[in-house]
Amino acid sequence: MRLRHSLLAGVTAFSVAVSGQPAYAWKPKTHVYLAEEALRDALDNGKVTIYETDQASGKILGPLGEFDVDPKILAALRTAPAQFRAGVLGPDAYPDILTGQQIIHPDEALPHDGSASGTDAWLAHIWKRGFIEGATPQVQAFAIGYLTHGAGDVFAHTFVNHFSGGEFLLVPDPTNAVKHLVLEGYIGKRTPQAVNAVSTRMRTGGGPRNQRKRDDLGLDPDASNDPITYENVNLPVSQADTSISGVEDFIYRELTYATPGGMLDQKLLKGGGTSRSIPFIYSALRNGLQRQVEEYDRVRMSKTGPDRLAYAAVNGPAAEYKRAWIKDIDAGLAALPAVSHKVATAIVYNEQGSDMAAAKAAMDQYVADHLASMSGVPDGVVATAAFIGQVMDAISPTFLKEAVAAMMKEPIDALVKGVTGKTADQWNDYLKNPETHFDEIMNRPGGGHDGEVEHLIDLKTFNRDYLKIDDDGYKNPGLKWKVQDLPPAFNTIQLTKMMLLGDAGMQQLSAALAAKGAPMGSSPGQFRNHMLGWVRSLDAGNQWQGLPGHKGGTSPLPAFSKGGTAAAYYKLFLDQTGAKALDPSAGEHGASPVPPDQAQPNPGSPGSPEQPAPNLQELRPWVDTWETTYGKVTLQLSPDGVLSGRLMVLDEYGKERESERLELRAGPEPGSLVGTSKYAEHVAEITMKLSADSMSFTATAKAGGSATPNAWTGKRMQSRYTPPPGQATGSAPPGQGTGSAPPAGGTPDWGSPRPNTGTVPPPPAPLPPASFKPLKNFDVRLDRTEKDGAIVWVHVTFKNISGGEQWMSSGIVRVQMEDSDGITTERNQFWRPQSPPTVFASTPLLAPGAELKARFRFTPDAGARPAAVILREGDATARFPAR
Repeated sequence: MRLRHSLLAGVTAFSVAVSGQPAYAWKPKTHVYLAEEALRDALDNGKVTIYETDQASGKILGPLGEFDVDPKILAALRTAPAQFRAGVLGPDAYPDILTGQQIIHPDEALPHDGSASGTDAWLAHIWKRGFIEGATPQVQAFAIGYLTHGAGDVFAHTFVNHFSGGEFLLVPDPTNAVKHLVLEGYIGKRTPQAVNAVSTRMRTGGGPRNQRKRDDLGLDPDASNDPITYENVNLPVSQADTSISGVEDFIYRELTYATPGGMLDQKLLKGGGTSRSIPFIYSALRNGLQRQVEEYDRVRMSKTGPDRLAYAAVNGPAAEYKRAWIKDIDAGLAALPAVSHKVATAIVYNEQGSDMAAAKAAMDQYVADHLASMSGVPDGVVATAAFIGQVMDAISPTFLKEAVAAMMKEPIDALVKGVTGKTADQWNDYLKNPETHFDEIMNRPGGGHDGEVEHLIDLKTFNRDYLKIDDDGYKNPGLKWKVQDLPPAFNTIQLTKMMLLGDAGMQQLSAALAAKGAPMGSSPGQFRNHMLGWVRSLDAGNQWQGLPGHKGGTSPLPAFSKGGTAAAYYKLFLDQTGAKALDPSAGEHGASPVPPDQAQPNPGSPGSPEQPAPNLQELRPWVDTWETTYGKVTLQLSPDGVLSGRLMVLDEYGKERESERLELRAGPEPGSLVGTSKYAEHVAEITMKLSADSMSFTATAKAGGSATPNAWTGKRMQSRYTPPPGQATGSAPPGQGTGSAPPAGGTPDWGSPRPNTGTVPPPPAPLPPASFKPLKNFDVRLDRTEKDGAIVWVHVTFKNISGGEQWMSSGIVRVQMEDSDGITTERNQFWRPQSPPTVFASTPLLAPGAELKARFRFTPDAGARPAAVILREGDATARFPAR
């Protein structure tokens, strides 16, 4: 009993940390308000009104037109608006606040099914499993709401990051985090009341029908003289208007429990935040226990007679303990969605501020009911601390034991105060009363990081210039901002409406924009939705501009930002605070938030008289991935001539983590760079020199305060830029630098890492004839691999060798493609090898000796080279080098 009480105390402390304050962009109240405005427009007639804007004047010119909502989306919204609102809370609530903030929001997840990395990988997964394949309107509506949350974050974080100095950051200086909390909290308090888009039938007249009650009230005995009347009214959105009823199992299966080899396990639950994530930790713990139980069962059943009894007597108690532990973890993970929903609604729907007492009560109950048992004290099993320790010691990998142990001993105040200097109660005061801290915090220098600069602002100016509210402070709380006066709010609703469109609506929108001289780019992503294919991080700003991400490489562009000048973007969205200009030579890789003919250099900015523009062409050869003495780094080039990148190193467990950040500019000599290496408060001066003959560099770093330089060498992992003969590497010829397109008619350079920005090699020599390899019922031959945009088609010929007729349905043969990054993707759905490719309309039946040509669709990371193709039928395997 004492052991269980001590564990409960420790886990309670951890649970409060989990339910602590996240890095919201819009506060949940603001998310719900903006989503409800878009929902109202969609439900009235099945169409949404999308407006035309003029960024130069900052005006909304009027309706661009009315466009058809996708019929399936419309049906789900009409049937399940409460589940839609729950989805709108998105990763701020589900699967839990900490997992959403530290794993789903940043660029951590691996790409899959044609998605981008990071947040987009999550959104694509939720859209596919929840909306495309969702069996009920409730699950479909939840998935629609989840994408709606993303529409808000991309514009809100662009706005908030401008004032705070960059993405939410807690260490080493919490100033940035405090500014996020105060500014977001204040915007939330000034958000208008969300009015339910679905009317409620309310009784507005007529007395009781019971005769005794009518007599008691002195009413006319004849009830027909007092008719009952009803009226449809739109009430404020409340806790009763949001629900995950019918969605709990979806949240558990697709967001919470990571089955071995599943999407959560392989692609989504990634990054440093996993060490504190309940879904990640307890899924890994459960799966490890399951493997041990299965091994016990296998060994026990391999023995007979007295040997089996002896083995069970020695090892059986531990196995039964683990079975009970697995059962409790399963129950706890299944219960997490409902708890997360209680926490979210307690924080969201309270006009007086977040009801943290209710949120904490929900988490406390979860701790008592589940989390302690999940952490090593299964219900109904008597165990000593030594015995639990022995079982924990047998669980691999090591970091899981350390993570669970940390949960048992980290009280919330020690955790929060250790990194911020403030207690949890002090943090909560910033959230509930942001107006009292606004001038003190938002006028305080600090918060800028990773090349970003904070912008100081006082409450009076913020009300007047940004919220358009006539209030010197918080004297009139009833004054709220209006959507048309707050560009990021307008942009959120505009994008939300765009993501509700079906194929017909998107075609209508595209035609309307083309008529205005602002054509859209290529269709948006695999699943035909304007929110998919481009948002790598909900924490970062300017995601619609295709900026470099923290993991390297340029983010994909949405359809409305493509086309060189991004004319569609200027017709759809208002210019907003925080939007950044890009290198004009970036072309398809980015869109300037200011139309090119309106752009003016700011004093002191690159290109102004006070500071000449950097020679970006001279710096382009450095844009590459380098393997160095101290780790791997991908250098990215900003418009103001800064080469930056984060060193990635391996920790003691072999996991890659971020280390120093390099920030470099052109040096005094051709082919040289000077700058700094930064890590927390440590800054070291660094000088680099590019070697023209070996395409490598050497660097000398002098640590801050130390006169002893550290030698540093490195080489390109695979060259993205190859200078023509006779040209030095210190400068790049026009059209050959990063961001330029390959020469017309060229073929992709499959040997280069993404994106391909170097010279294009000559077409490969013709391939020799391929031979068949045996499987079980088929001989198989890899004919070729073929790249079509972001898609790789694997062409295969099957020959029936079974002696009888064989059906060729999906799943009979599994095809895996292994790419140059060592990532293996599996497919079993096959397509006709015609152009354009189509799925087989019916299941082919192959006669003995007959052949079938088919191809399989893969979407590897952009630019990744196919290395091998593996085909499996049952236990039979055939492996081919990629052709």
